Amino acid sequence: MIKIGYLPIAVLLSFLIGFFLGEDSLGGGKNDYLYHEKYFLNFYENFFYTFQNYGMDQVNSNVRNSPLFYMVFSFFLKIGFDISYLKYLNMLIIFPLIFYFNKCIDIKYKKISLNVKICFFSILLLSPTVRTLLIWPYPFIWALTFFVISLYFYLKFENTVKNNKKIISAYLNVFFLALSAYFTPNFSVFAIYFFYRYFLVYGISKKIFRIFLLNVLIALPAIYFVIVKDFYLFNSSVYEIDSSTKYNLSNKIIIITTIIILFFIPLFPILQKTKFLLSKKNFFEFKFFAILIFVLLNVFYFNFSKNAGGGIFFHLSNILFDNYILVYIVFLLSLILFYILNLYNFNNILIFILLILYNMQFSIYYKYFDPLMIFIILFLIKFKNDYKIKLEKFYREYLIFYVIFLGLNLLKVNISY
Repeated sequence: MIKIGYLPIAVLLSFLIGFFLGEDSLGGGKNDYLYHEKYFLNFYENFFYTFQNYGMDQVNSNVRNSPLFYMVFSFFLKIGFDISYLKYLNMLIIFPLIFYFNKCIDIKYKKISLNVKICFFSILLLSPTVRTLLIWPYPFIWALTFFVISLYFYLKFENTVKNNKKIISAYLNVFFLALSAYFTPNFSVFAIYFFYRYFLVYGISKKIFRIFLLNVLIALPAIYFVIVKDFYLFNSSVYEIDSSTKYNLSNKIIIITTIIILFFIPLFPILQKTKFLLSKKNFFEFKFFAILIFVLLNVFYFNFSKNAGGGIFFHLSNILFDNYILVYIVFLLSLILFYILNLYNFNNILIFILLILYNMQFSIYYKYFDPLMIFIILFLIKFKNDYKIKLEKFYREYLIFYVIFLGLNLLKVNISY
């Protein structure tokens, strides 16, 4: 077994090898970068024309991303950087990501050993999403970093007593979340969660009004841009599909549930040793039957396409059975496990709803939830009786999970079915 002291060296070495070999453990990172590379050049060559026409020609130039990422990086082309060097600039984002992840851990979990922190930092570099998007520049990795910074200020808000410092932390949370959303609009939905948490503290007051007003003011440029561009973020479609499939919530509910359950797997050995588990009689409660009805309703309307992502269980189900039976089983078991672990409370249900809304597009790829779900589980999910999970109890499980996860992804992209 690798000693913790050698772990970051081994992980970093694997990443550097992957960088020089052009690793694409997501399977689509390279193609995404090469497709969007023209926008760096377009903004470099004619900034205002590209900005005015961005997102307007969805027939010949399909785009769902915000232009900010390409605008910022085009500036480096202006000052003399060759486009091939943008990859090196893009890699720098890992430093603030690790730095603020560390600060979040320090606030939420007291007296965590350096070994545990090193392990979690290494996990970030084992993430197929982080590795691929550092190697093949894409706005999501920048949005994720600003989201983690916003989490840091939210945690400061939660753990600060002085009113002046508390409200400043709230303002900074709003600002960095907005910055995250300007890189990847999906993150804007989390403003609802944070506003809800602030409302619990401030109620109807001048402070909550100021927080709301700040959210609106920061969002106005983006709202105006999307309206002027004829809502291109929503009109864009990679696949030709009918509206009943494109806007089918059951597809999102089932697929996203089977993706996020993966990130809870390393926690099960720890949580089952606590007092979370319910007794057998609870399986005859109304809530349990409500889950069964909810599952049946979503299964009835499920019609997700095979060429739009779907996650590991969706692909395994199609490979092994040529149907969706495994997806349905995992969906049912996931909801039952959440029920057994007492995860059904207003806070967590709100997060789940926002995760559904977060994936606005029809296609659903796990890259949008990795490693986002780790941050949500560690810093936002509320466990029974405000139980605080102990990082030192399961960091090895997460490490093993990500080693396997990365290995399977590398295997998948190198072997055709």
